[in-house]
Amino acid sequence: MDKLIIISGTPGTGKTTLAIWLSKKLKIPRLDLHDYYKQISMGYDHSGKCYDIDIKKFEQLVRKKIKESALIVDTHIAHLLPRELVDLCIVTTCSNLKKLESRLKERKYSKKKVRENLDSEIFQICLNEAKERKHKVIVIDTGKRYSKKELVKKLSS
Repeated sequence: MDKLIIISGTPGTGKTTLAIWLSKKLKIPRLDLHDYYKQISMGYDHSGKCYDIDIKKFEQLVRKKIKESALIVDTHIAHLLPRELVDLCIVTTCSNLKKLESRLKERKYSKKKVRENLDSEIFQICLNEAKERKHKVIVIDTGKRYSKKELVKKLSS
């Protein structure tokens, strides 16, 4: 079964929370990239305190895993996967920038990293790039209340 649901969005917008919930609800495994960062990265960026992901290695990992079963992948770069590989792209956004800023500060992000991520959200980088790649996109605004039942309905249609 080649079914790939990707969840993308600015850090702190709720991708992982949604992915874990969807994985349980749809009984589709979630690929936790934390287990693969060293394998798919070009190295660790000490100033940004994050791994620099090699998109080609990321894509190869997803292609390998999708042969085993349907999959949910959540990362702020998921939308960079090729359209032909992706069945559905969910982009999480957070229209409440104060709430997003608070989430990022809770993660102990530097002021610079918080600012970069808020700018990314303001300019809707992940959503715009997903649309440019012509993914089938559903947008979930975690800054407002949203119905998980409605989401499941959208997914089944």
